Amino acid sequence: MSNKTKWIVYGALALIAVLLVVIFSKNIWNWFENILVDLLIYLIVFGVGWLLGRFGARRGSREEQTVRGFTEAQK
Repeated sequence: MSNKTKWIVYGALALIAVLLVVIFSKNIWNWFENILVDLLIYLIVFGVGWLLGRFGARRGSREEQTVRGFTEAQK
């Protein structure tokens, strides 16, 4: 395949790709918005869980809670 033929093939493929993007731009944008909404929901849920774990009302460290649980179970 000569260099000129490669340019023609790649140009045609680029033109087809641009036309497909223009034709389906509304669908592509709707898909992108759905992905962004899903990502935003996941980030909010993760952030709330992280904040609850970080600043939740825990009494003492996790090791103290474990030791306290063992001593209460032995009573």
